[in-house]
Amino acid sequence: MSTANPKIAAIRQQIKQSYSELNALLDGPVGVLYAEKLYQTPTENEWTVMENLAHIVEFMPYWSDEVAKLVAQPGRNFGRTMDDEGRQAALREHGHDSLVQLRAALPGSYAHLDEVFSKLNDSDLVLTGQHSRYGEKPLEWFIVEFIVKHLHDHVVQIRECLALVQ
Repeated sequence: MSTANPKIAAIRQQIKQSYSELNALLDGPVGVLYAEKLYQTPTENEWTVMENLAHIVEFMPYWSDEVAKLVAQPGRNFGRTMDDEGRQAALREHGHDSLVQLRAALPGSYAHLDEVFSKLNDSDLVLTGQHSRYGEKPLEWFIVEFIVKHLHDHVVQIRECLALVQ
């Protein structure tokens, strides 16, 4: 990673760390779980392991594309809300995929995100966008909230789900 953009390099490293932790879960406890447990709701109003994984596969390219659009057109509307139809559709359409299908989709999803981030400069992080819920925010805030923390939080959620369904 380039040292010319240390903030972007650090962000990419944080994302890579969460992605590595996710793959370790897939290679370990998720991979050996009885298939039906992948679709078991751990507690009321919580996502299954597979719903979490389907969401991760969907949101990495979605948010990275939003980042690229904002860099190309600063000040534009940015992101979506929790009830966005595309977000909901991904859960409906892929929340019951097999683990094999999900594992096949995950690397391309991450690669797309990393490719977008490889083209960013630290100076891009101060560009602002307009979110319907959070108002005007700098790109760095969006990246941390909607990608870095989001991915980390879903990895944690998968761990918690595993503890409840085993």
